Amino acid sequence: MFGFKLALRFLRSRKQSGFISFITLISVTGIAIGVASLIITIAVLNGFEKEITAKAVSLSSHIQLTSFSTGGITDYIKVISELKNPEFGIKEIQPYVQKEAVIKFRDQTEGIITKGVRNEDSIFAGRRKILSGTSELNDTSVILGNKLARKLGIETGDKVFIIAVSGLPSADNTPDIKKFTVSAIYESGLKEYDDVLVYINMETAQKLFRTGSNITGMEIFLNDIDKINKTTSLIRQKIDYPDNNARSVYQLYKGLFTWIELQKEPIPVVLGLIVIVAAVNITGFLLMLVLEKTETIGILKTMGARNSDIVSLFFFQGMIISLTGIIAGNILGYGLCLIQLESELIKIPEIYYMTRVPLQMDFRSGALVTFSALLLSVIVVIIPSWLASRLNPVNCIRFK
Repeated sequence: MFGFKLALRFLRSRKQSGFISFITLISVTGIAIGVASLIITIAVLNGFEKEITAKAVSLSSHIQLTSFSTGGITDYIKVISELKNPEFGIKEIQPYVQKEAVIKFRDQTEGIITKGVRNEDSIFAGRRKILSGTSELNDTSVILGNKLARKLGIETGDKVFIIAVSGLPSADNTPDIKKFTVSAIYESGLKEYDDVLVYINMETAQKLFRTGSNITGMEIFLNDIDKINKTTSLIRQKIDYPDNNARSVYQLYKGLFTWIELQKEPIPVVLGLIVIVAAVNITGFLLMLVLEKTETIGILKTMGARNSDIVSLFFFQGMIISLTGIIAGNILGYGLCLIQLESELIKIPEIYYMTRVPLQMDFRSGALVTFSALLLSVIVVIIPSWLASRLNPVNCIRFK
C-alpha cells in the first residue's frame, strides 16, 4: 500500500519535469492507440467475414449438393428424405435446376444463368430483396436481377424470351425458346450475380432444359452455422460420392474467405508491435523517472524503506500508466465501433459487396487484447523497478 500511495503522489506531483510528463502522455497514448487499433481491426475483419458469409449464403446456401453426372440428381425426393436425418442438423433443403441460357429482350441478348426454384421454398424471404413485382412464380414468369434489368432496360411486366441451348445448335439440336413475363426484379447485394442470375419455376425449368424429373442440385441450410464443415464432410460420406458431391459455402467462395483469413494473419502481429513500442516507452519513462527520483530513493532507503517498497513504488507507477492507456484504448476502440454502427460515417465502394464498413464487436477478443497488453505491461515495468531498488542510498543522496 505504501508503494501505491507514493506512486500516485509522484504521478500527481506538480514539480515533476515537463519532459517526464510528456513521456507519460506519450506512453498512455501509445498503449491506448495500440489497444484501440487491435479492437477495431478485429471488429472490422469479423464484420467482413460475417457480411460476406451472409451474402454468399443468400445466393447459395450453407451447403450445396450437386451431381457430376450430366443427367443431374435422380429421385431427389428420396435424397431429401435421407438428408433429413437428425444427425445432419439440417433446417431446410431447397432443390433447384440451374443451366446456362440466353435472354432476349427486343433486339438485345445477354448470356444468363437460369435457376428453377420452388415457390414453397420462399427464396426471396431472406436477404434477396424484391424491388418491384411479386416473387410468386408460375409457368410463364421470370424474376431478374436489378443490374441485368437496368442493362437491358427491362421493367416489371415486360416480355422476354429465354433461349435454352444444350451443346452446339444444329438442325438436329435446335434450342428451346420460351416466352416469359417479368414478374419481379430483385437485388441480392452481390451485383455480379444480379447481372446473370434469373429465376423461373422449377417445373418450367425441367421442361425447358429437358431434365425430366431430375434436378441439378440442392441447397442445404443448417440449424447451426458453426457446423458447416463438419456436416459437409458427413453428408459427403453418406451420399453417393463421387456421382454426387457436397460443398460448403466456404469451398464455393474459397477466394473470398481465403482473402479474409490472409488479412487476419498479420494484423495481430503488426498491431501488436504498436503495443510493444508503447510498452517500451513505459520502460524508458520509468528509467528516466528513476534518474529524476534518485535522491528521493536514497532518502526513502535511509528512512527504512526496503527494496521491495522501492520495487512496488515504480511498479505501481508503470501499472497505473498502463491501465490508464488500456482503459482509454478500450473506451476509444469500442466507442468508435459504436459510432460507426449508429451513424455509418465511413462508406466503402460497392466493389466490396457492401456500402458501409461492417463491424462485429467480439468481446472475447477484446478481453484477450486487454489481457495481453496488461501482461506485457507487467513484464516491462519489472526491470526498471528492480534496477531502482538496487541503487545504493549513499550514492543516491550524493546524486545531482
